[in-house]
Amino acid sequence: MRSEDRVDLFAEPIDVEPAPRLEDGRPPRGLTAQGWVRTTGWLQVGDRPVSSACVAAAVGFLWAPIVAVTLMAAFPVAAGILVVTAPAVSGAAWWFFTTWVRPASSARNIGLKRASDLFAGDVVRLYGSIGPVGRVTAVVRDNNVRVDFHGGGRQTWAPSRVVHVAELLS
Repeated sequence: MRSEDRVDLFAEPIDVEPAPRLEDGRPPRGLTAQGWVRTTGWLQVGDRPVSSACVAAAVGFLWAPIVAVTLMAAFPVAAGILVVTAPAVSGAAWWFFTTWVRPASSARNIGLKRASDLFAGDVVRLYGSIGPVGRVTAVVRDNNVRVDFHGGGRQTWAPSRVVHVAELLS
């Protein structure tokens, strides 16, 4: 079979839509088969994301005394151990879950853009200010703005819709 000089019919197919990458070139931990990235960085103080494991530890710190009060009469030692260990166990369990069981990347919002100002290569939050992120591969501006994402996802937004531009950290 005849082919052009630069066409290799036996080469592996090349993905023309590069997946989201970290600054050092590695794929993000939360990259899914659909092309979007699962994230955990939904709480920020200024421009610094707060680890979701810290949030889980704080929740453990809040629920432990409530459970300890109910255990105090029957198991006073267990109640005391629970109050001391619950925050660490809650934070470690969440870290393990988001690192190994259902990997998720840390991300932070770095700015806002109108949908009409998006370009291929932008990494944006798909559903508001929190949640998964996707890498824009194409933007079609018409009455509405159709945004195609790596992996085949597509959103249609009003041109004035404000979207959060994100930075992947892990």
